Amino acid sequence: MNTLITKLVVFAQEATAAAPAGAPARQGSPFGSLWIFIPIFGLMYFLMIRPQQKKQKQIQEMLRQLKAGDKVMLNSGALGTVDSVTERTVRIAFADGHKIDFVRAAVAEILPAFPGEEEKK
Repeated sequence: MNTLITKLVVFAQEATAAAPAGAPARQGSPFGSLWIFIPIFGLMYFLMIRPQQKKQKQIQEMLRQLKAGDKVMLNSGALGTVDSVTERTVRIAFADGHKIDFVRAAVAEILPAFPGEEEKK
């Protein structure tokens, strides 16, 4: 990817380079070299912005599907079970019986089972 961007920048510099000595100076539009940035912006959109938007939609859908009984991992790494869900918060029950309210965004992942739990069965 770096070589493609480098080639595009070199091409743009060559296209806007000054005329050789003794030749009359070209008067061009100051916006003439801006056309090179259109493909660069398109490339940035498809390589950086669009994947981030898709990931954000997946996270929002996961948070929307939270329900009581789901085993979750929080952003802090804590593991717990969803006790109740409201519009903005989630009450998480931990192994020692404590229940704590968190904002929904604190949930990083819904787990199929807690790590090590599959081995006990």
